[in-house]
Amino acid sequence: MPVDSVEGRVVGEHGDAAVVCASATRVGGLPAAVPLRAVHDELTDRPRRINHGIGRARSGPAGAVLAALDAALGLTDRVVELSVVNADGTCLGTPLRFTGATPTVVVPDLDPAERRLWDAADHKTRTAYRLVAHHTQGEPAP
Repeated sequence: MPVDSVEGRVVGEHGDAAVVCASATRVGGLPAAVPLRAVHDELTDRPRRINHGIGRARSGPAGAVLAALDAALGLTDRVVELSVVNADGTCLGTPLRFTGATPTVVVPDLDPAERRLWDAADHKTRTAYRLVAHHTQGEPAP
């Protein structure tokens, strides 16, 4: 099966707060079984293997920036995961579909377990934000 026939997303956060959208994953347009434990293990272990192998990620962040710029400038139509403020007030890694340089938020429908993980990722990022916000916005320290 060609890789282009697979449609799936990981949203939310990196590492332990990543939300694998297994319920929305499709292969050839049909629902696909996702081995969640194996995917979570890979997401957790990958940074360690990259660091052990080459000491840093050489093109991951740069590739993400280039893909986002390519779409935002209207050079290609594509879906890119970026941290955005969503309609529900969360600020998490979210798929944006760029069409003619115009972004549209396209969060997959989440099943109840995925929604709980999304909410946990939101809680984690909001808590981290509150811990540092007083440095940039004059807010009282927690």
